[in-house]
Amino acid sequence: MYGLFGVGNSHTEVYLTEPIELKSVVDQRIRTMGFGVMGAAGIGPMWLSVDANFTWNKPELLDEATRVNVLGIRLGHTFVFKSKPERNIGLWMGGMRLAMATETSGAIAMIDALPPETWERADEIVDDYWNWYNALDPVSDVGKKLVADEILTPVVDRIDNADGDAVVRYGMDKQTKQLWNGTIGMQFQLNKRWQFRTEAGVIGDRKSALFSVNYRFLM
Repeated sequence: MYGLFGVGNSHTEVYLTEPIELKSVVDQRIRTMGFGVMGAAGIGPMWLSVDANFTWNKPELLDEATRVNVLGIRLGHTFVFKSKPERNIGLWMGGMRLAMATETSGAIAMIDALPPETWERADEIVDDYWNWYNALDPVSDVGKKLVADEILTPVVDRIDNADGDAVVRYGMDKQTKQLWNGTIGMQFQLNKRWQFRTEAGVIGDRKSALFSVNYRFLM
């Protein structure tokens, strides 16, 4: 069993292309806390490891932390140097499953959500929006108007009034495109103290890369 703690930065870009061109860019800090468990067993000349961890990630603009669960399964073999038994190379293949809580909500000031170029294009954005809105058919496009009045019109009005202090509350329903991706990895153990490890997620839509240097304190 092990614990996890970390801090980082998140950069998010959202592009709206219809009915108006609008871009949102948000940078924020993230705190991560969690725990994990790992088990391993030998299967003939091979070894099998299962690693599961559970983390809660709190971006500063979200109301609550988002839970992320990661499950890793690896099957591999370790080749030992006969002349130096403490030295070995391990090779493995496996899979990683990533799942997260789907619903999140938060609030952000428009001045923080929209880049300067949006405010510079305010007149163009407002004109494009109302040209599109006024061209909607009052009968066949009634659904579009209802959605626009609830979501887009308040945003466009704030842009028109240069009201960057207005606060926008938002909610997202998100999930990874693929829960599983395939991984390959290798570890070189120089001696009982030093290990060098690399792993890459190369199979599937989700890509990842890891490189670590480990030092073991011998008792």
